[in-house]
Amino acid sequence: MSAVSSTADGGRDALKRAAAEAAVELVQDGMVVGLGTGSTAAFAVDALARRHRQGLSFVGIPTSERTAARARDAGLPLTTFAAHRLIDLTIDGADEVERGTLNLIKGLGGALLREKIVAAASRRLAIIVDGVKLVDRLGTRATVPVEVVAFGLEATQAALEALGASVRIRLSLAGEPFVTDSGNRILDCSFGPIADPARLEDRIRRVVGVVESGLFISRADPVFVADASGVHRLDSARAHRGYPPILVIMGVSGAGKSTVAQELAARLGWPFEEGDTLHPEANVAKMHAGIPLTDADRQPWLEAVAAWIDQQRAAKQPGIITCSALKRAYRQVIVGDRPEVRLVYLRGGRDLIARHLAGRRGHFMPASLLQSQIDTLEEPHADEDPLVVDVGGEPGEVAAEIIRLLGNAATVGRCAVRA
Repeated sequence: MSAVSSTADGGRDALKRAAAEAAVELVQDGMVVGLGTGSTAAFAVDALARRHRQGLSFVGIPTSERTAARARDAGLPLTTFAAHRLIDLTIDGADEVERGTLNLIKGLGGALLREKIVAAASRRLAIIVDGVKLVDRLGTRATVPVEVVAFGLEATQAALEALGASVRIRLSLAGEPFVTDSGNRILDCSFGPIADPARLEDRIRRVVGVVESGLFISRADPVFVADASGVHRLDSARAHRGYPPILVIMGVSGAGKSTVAQELAARLGWPFEEGDTLHPEANVAKMHAGIPLTDADRQPWLEAVAAWIDQQRAAKQPGIITCSALKRAYRQVIVGDRPEVRLVYLRGGRDLIARHLAGRRGHFMPASLLQSQIDTLEEPHADEDPLVVDVGGEPGEVAAEIIRLLGNAATVGRCAVRA
């Protein structure tokens, strides 16, 4: 290894160590902590060992035999799921982190199945990476590892290739198929940049022979990123007033609510409901006839929207629903005192909205009712804490801006780290 390469690697290690130190500050006395696998997670184990020596009391559940051995050597107390069904906080690394959504690709270290089991049992999953791991789309640099059973591996590989992947079996340093801690194999699948990671995760999971994939959708919160300027904390779109979050995408007809909501659902992996489908048939008939709805007409519809929101809240699931929510009184019905609900107001000028409506086909709301919607609209005030997004861009750009606004980035430490 050249001196230049060695210096660069040392600089990246310093960045990872700084991010690990920031993440470990989240650990409190009495916690059950998931211990990740890989070079970055190893720095977290070392930082946890230091805090344990200083008197912090916690127990750890490792995601691999390798991590378990390192933790024991460091003197960390370990436990199992037999004693603790839930984990307070897991600290792990990632191979790629998608900006905004904080969706992940993990599994380069070969422990993706156990990592996902631990992540699924965790109240929070803190991820630590250096800046090169941030990408605009998952799959830009990293392949998607897929853990599969050994039997029928060739048939499983063919099924994954049918999903559009270029697939290679992972080999050990000895040139033999890599064997995971659970006795399975790993197929590394290159899909290129992934437009809809939640859908891809579901499609991979449906392949017979697949155990689990390295796509971690809507699990990370927060992500600590270290670069030469310091350690930065990225919070997910779930990190707002209530949890789990439910977004109401509001605005006049033609603002692009449904298209933007579908883009958000694809990026975030959250359930989506088209609010217009909840209108009573009498409302649909009136709008078909070009007759504006009255407040009395809208009341049962607003109650149906609120019922869907409460259904998601009861199931402790996030969600996205479209609803014009033109008046403050309407928003009181669907938001009320529900802390999980966040208004996302899609704002656009009349001419832009009219162009959108002119290009729309098959919707029961005619373009002739646009002016009545504009006349009815009461834009949300600051005390309603709306996210206001202009709709002049493409739907994907609007969705990305919403995700950016939901997941604020904050610098949590300024470390004099030099590569």
